[in-house]
Amino acid sequence: LKAECTHLGCLVGGLDPARGNRFVCPCHGSEYARDGRVLRGPAPRSLHLARVTVTDDDAVFLSRWTEPDFRLAAGDDPAKPA
Repeated sequence: LKAECTHLGCLVGGLDPARGNRFVCPCHGSEYARDGRVLRGPAPRSLHLARVTVTDDDAVFLSRWTEPDFRLAAGDDPAKPA
């Protein structure tokens, strides 16, 4: 997941056990499920997916996700709050 809030681009923190193990934006309170789906706004969309690559020397690279959104497989629309 790309940890950039879809509201105004703030960096979303890690899973917050106090909020049911959700990702929470510290700026305006948007909440996301473990798979990045938006659960509570003001964020209009789910967190974007990212491809993560780890090299042999442990460098981490993020790149654009180009595959279908696996969150849509169950018929859910990750752009809409649950």
